[in-house]
Amino acid sequence: MRPSSRIPRSRRVLVSLLAVLALGATTTAMAPAQDTPTAREHSGRQADRIDVADLTDAPAPTRSRPAPLSSAQECTPTRAGSRERRAGAVEACVTMSAAPAKQPDRQSRTATRSIAQTAADDDNSASCAVTVPGQWTYSRFGYCVSGITVLYVLKDGNGKEIGTGTLNVATSALLPADIANPKWNEYVTVTMTGATGAVTSLTAKLRSACSAGCKASKTAPWYGGELVKGESVNGFVTYTSSPAAGAKLRFTTSYQLFVTSPGAQITDPNASWSNPEEIRCDDDVRDASGTTPARGCVVPSVMPVVKLNAASSAGSAAAGYLWAQENLADGWGRTKPLTRAKDGIADRTSRTCGSGGSEPFQARTDLVADDSCGEFPFAATHEGGTDGARCAEVVPNWSSGGWDVYPMNGDDGSRPCARVHASAASVQAADTQLFEGFASQRVVEADEFKVEITGSTAEPQAACLRSAPTGALPSSDGWIRNTTQAVPHRNKTTSPPDPAGTRASTAQACISKNVVEGSPAEGDITGWQDAQEFARTHSPGTQLARCHLIANILGGKGGLRDGGQDNLVPCWQVGMNTGTPSMRTYEFAAQTAVANAAFGPNDAIYYQVVPDYVDSTSTIPQGVTMSATVERADGTSQPLFPEVHITNTQRNTGLLNLGN
Repeated sequence: MRPSSRIPRSRRVLVSLLAVLALGATTTAMAPAQDTPTAREHSGRQADRIDVADLTDAPAPTRSRPAPLSSAQECTPTRAGSRERRAGAVEACVTMSAAPAKQPDRQSRTATRSIAQTAADDDNSASCAVTVPGQWTYSRFGYCVSGITVLYVLKDGNGKEIGTGTLNVATSALLPADIANPKWNEYVTVTMTGATGAVTSLTAKLRSACSAGCKASKTAPWYGGELVKGESVNGFVTYTSSPAAGAKLRFTTSYQLFVTSPGAQITDPNASWSNPEEIRCDDDVRDASGTTPARGCVVPSVMPVVKLNAASSAGSAAAGYLWAQENLADGWGRTKPLTRAKDGIADRTSRTCGSGGSEPFQARTDLVADDSCGEFPFAATHEGGTDGARCAEVVPNWSSGGWDVYPMNGDDGSRPCARVHASAASVQAADTQLFEGFASQRVVEADEFKVEITGSTAEPQAACLRSAPTGALPSSDGWIRNTTQAVPHRNKTTSPPDPAGTRASTAQACISKNVVEGSPAEGDITGWQDAQEFARTHSPGTQLARCHLIANILGGKGGLRDGGQDNLVPCWQVGMNTGTPSMRTYEFAAQTAVANAAFGPNDAIYYQVVPDYVDSTSTIPQGVTMSATVERADGTSQPLFPEVHITNTQRNTGLLNLGN
């Protein structure tokens, strides 16, 4: 049954034809898939319309802030008898600034990036790129910064510079969205990008802290920290927060860097900075009777967006709410944010739709079977609860590939609210999506939020899930690509040397939420006999390993018949494969990230490992360079961990590098 002709037809909201579900009401029949939306006129004017393309997902909100860096130079006397003093330096000075980082000049940096990652960089406005140095970038569930530059200067007795060293700092963290005991790691990399004169190396030690409401349970990302130009040290610090039921804790993180020449003693930090945005951990999202979600953490200054889908069982209600956003002056949830209200929902519903208002809602079952009142603004917001007599009344009707929205009491755009005539099932489905959005975005009492009503049938995906490079093979919902390089001998220290072959080169993966395990390492891989000979000569009895470039736990192969030989390199078992830090450290970081409740089914990690070989004849790498970027379905991304280099040395001693 169509609405009576006495009701003026004024609005049409179009959604994707393939995904609009029949709601069981006579006015919401499914339109033929081949129908296309067309503008139609009534009473001498053309009906407004929103095409399907206009209902696509908007970019997720992000926020950026400059890092609060002091420009003051901090100088301390060099110690008598120290290397600096012997070089003629009487004081060491440190200043901080924001400057683009220069990448170390290792062979591994020349690897070609995947098409997917390049696209992600081009499209992403929320990445910690060195093109915006010294700027913190935030999403709802993460933060990162790069390009914090620390300049170390040695001066003689006349104040003349006799040597400089430059360090670049980058950090990145993902916050836990739903976990019993919130805990997260922040990955830190410090790279020495410059050295002149009397400064040939530096030692960098970092300590992190957080304010009340949080505990820095692991404050040092590494031990040692001696660097020469082109080298990096990396690791992670760990924070925890344990809010009580119904509580919200807000805090900030801060950082201190101790920079000196190797061997010099330093007791006070000479570079420090802080995260200018608060982090909030809470146990206050669920209703009193609810059990989920558990505790979790967000960056509260990044406004959450709750999504309703007009191409779902919530269709007619969502279409009416979209009409209200587009046509009523306040534009709640779009022009003006809404504010969540956990209590008083029933009272607000009664005032707008029930007997608590001066004109209770009158169901029109002649127009909508099982007619129910959908109120907008929602009763679960402080903006809801307006007397229903003041609201616009609308009837969304599915027809010819779109929603026609019929105002029942005129076209007065100054009305503060809308009562939508939709089936009870549609109203309930929209309420369910609303509360699911509160949970997934951790919207607590009095949090402001926006509402986005979409109509796309195709779910948005992370950039690397949308495009796989040539040569990639599927891995669960993602893909893995292993490449090789030719070598003159598969083993070059055997007698006689082996024939020509290939060695593992760049390995890339797009790791999805549903990551599956790969296969164990096996076989006489390139360089394996060279590694065994080196171990027999220099460290008899020490265990070697075949290191997966893309880890087994992330879907990487290692078998003889599944392409796994191209994913393996010889390594020390304790050193490059396991230990702290090691490849395992960062493989576990990726495994943990995909398990985080904030990591959605269409999010992914773009993961890359590049072996670093001495020359074109090498059969064993002297280390690997690892990087991982979280790519969100909403188009944002951030480093999971900044680019890190793991050396192929024994037990992290820096000795007995297996690379040849």
